[in-house]
This record gives sequence, C-alpha cells and structure tokens, in this order.
Amino acid sequence: MWRMVHLPKDENETWLIYALGGGWGHLNRALSLGRIAARYRRVEIITNSPYAHHLLLQPKPSSAPEISGCHIHFISPTAGLESTCQQVEQILCNTNYNCLIVDTFPRGLGGELVKILPQLESIPRIFIHRDLNPEYVQVKNLHSFVQQHFNTIIVPGEGVDLPLADLPGVQHTLPWIIRNPEELPELKTARSLLQLNQLDNPVVVVCAAGNLVEQPFFTNLATQLTTAFPHIAIRHLSPHSPAHINHYPGIECLLAADAVIGGAGYNTVYECAALGVPLVAFALPRIYDRQQRRLQRDNLANCVWGVDNSKEAIAAIQKILSMRSPKPHSCPYYQNGAIQAEQLIRTTLVKFGF
Repeated sequence: MWRMVHLPKDENETWLIYALGGGWGHLNRALSLGRIAARYRRVEIITNSPYAHHLLLQPKPSSAPEISGCHIHFISPTAGLESTCQQVEQILCNTNYNCLIVDTFPRGLGGELVKILPQLESIPRIFIHRDLNPEYVQVKNLHSFVQQHFNTIIVPGEGVDLPLADLPGVQHTLPWIIRNPEELPELKTARSLLQLNQLDNPVVVVCAAGNLVEQPFFTNLATQLTTAFPHIAIRHLSPHSPAHINHYPGIECLLAADAVIGGAGYNTVYECAALGVPLVAFALPRIYDRQQRRLQRDNLANCVWGVDNSKEAIAAIQKILSMRSPKPHSCPYYQNGAIQAEQLIRTTLVKFGF
C-alpha cells in the first residue's frame, strides 16, 4: 500500500510537467501528480488546456498563476502551432528545473521536443505513458525515441498492453485521481454542490467535459433524460455554460451521483471507478486516445456501461436505477496512483544520481 510520505520541502528542487493537450485530461492528470509533489518541492506545469482559465484566479500580472500549489505556464489554446512550439521551447530552455515530466506526447504535441530533449541530457526525463494510438507510435518511431530520451516510463493505471509498455524499465501505478479519499466531501456536501436538498432523491450527472463541439449532444441528452425520468434529478456538469454546474474538481460532484453519463476519457472513467459510481460512457473520437479500448478493460467491466447512442444510454440508466441501493454516507476508499507516481519519480532521481 502506498501512503503519503511527509518530507521537508526542498525549495531548490523543481519539477516541470509538460501537459499540453485539449480537454481536462492532460491538465487534470498533471495536477493530480503536481499537487502531491508540490508539498515537497516547487512544481511548474505547462498547459494549453482551454479549461485552465476556469481554475486561474486572475493573478496579478507580476505573479505566476498558481493552482493547488503548482505554478502554471499557460499557453493560449488559440495560439497557432508555431507560436505554441516557440513558447514551449522558451519555457523549457529558460526555466530552472531538476526534473522534466512529459505527459502522453514524448515528442511534444507539435513535435517541438524532438530538438529540445537532446539539450536536456543532464536533466532527468520522465515519460507518462497514457494509452496512445499505435499508428502514431509506429509512424513517429516512438519506441526508439522514448528509449533514447527518457530515463523512466510510468503508466498511470492504463494496463500492461499499451504500445510502449514493452520497453525496459516501465513502471505501473494505479490511476491518478485529483483527490485522495480523505479529501472528498461528505455526501451531504457533495449533493449540495449539485444543488440537491433531499438526501434520498436519485441523481444522474451528465458529465460534459470534452470538446466544445460535443456539448450540444450532451445538452440534448440531458433534456431527453429529464423527459424519460421526470422524478429523478438530472444535473449537467460542464465548464462551458453558467447555466450548468461547473464545479472543479468534478469528482467532488460525481461522489453524489447514482449514475454518470459522459465520454470514456481518462479522468471520467477512473474517477467513477474509484468512487464506485456506474458510468454510462460513449467512446468519443479522438486522434490519439483510444476511448473504446479503455471501455473494454477487464477491471472496469462491473462499473462502466459502453453505449453508442442516446437510446442505449437511457436504457442503461433505467437498468442502473432499477438496481439502485442507498448510497453509503461514508466516503469510498481507493488508492491514488498519483502518490505512487511521486514516490517512483523520487526513487528514479536517486537511482540515476540526481
């Protein structure tokens, strides 16, 4: 069992996390690790997530934006590819750090790390290997590239059958979760986040934290659910509209749900699994992430219902609610793989003499 090991904070040590990519996924995963690591050292995160501005509290121009103890380098999601790559290069080459952690894209989202990583041989480099499209791995020859430029590979709970999981030195953790069990609110508080008063009223949460173009589908689905289940509370969790609930982190709301409907992205799937909340999931199309494959993992068979359309989703919700039992008032217990990851990275630095 992995537990938090309390160490004195080293102000001379800095970890820099590269977390470029759209949606919540990369940023949320970076924060899951970063907020734990930041207890012992300085942590900086590079992100271009369009959701980052929801978390930044209008910092003073002279101060670095900070979330959960992590300092944020925010690159506008509307910046072009060339501008984004230039900003990444400037940050990586002009920031003092002792460890570079790269999430998902070892070459960088725009390939910008290809020329930068050879300049960083004196700095330990950690690659976080979430599932990837094998075609991308093959075309970009990632087996050779990752082995040459990274000291360690960590798989954050995505199984052993990933495209690069056969490389030597791969380390596996449980999924990374943005909150530890003891940090979750009480059930009554979680329900209040969803604007619910009665403790026994069933609630279905439509979790729409994916691409903006997918929002109309989920909005329409929420309307259909309200019609199909007039005596059940339907709540729409989304950062895109003030009319929806946009609480962050969403796991604190999902805790109160009897069922969740959303995509099969990393955070939605593993947060629901950790909480023991049934997830009705659509495998949404992504360039690099294989959501359909995530739904097929054996360890998720009892908590994730894969569907292809609204009709199937409504039928799945009806079946889940028919089996509903009262939710326990005690918080669920799970192990957070982000704690494992922080300790593995620290061990790696010692192993390689850093």
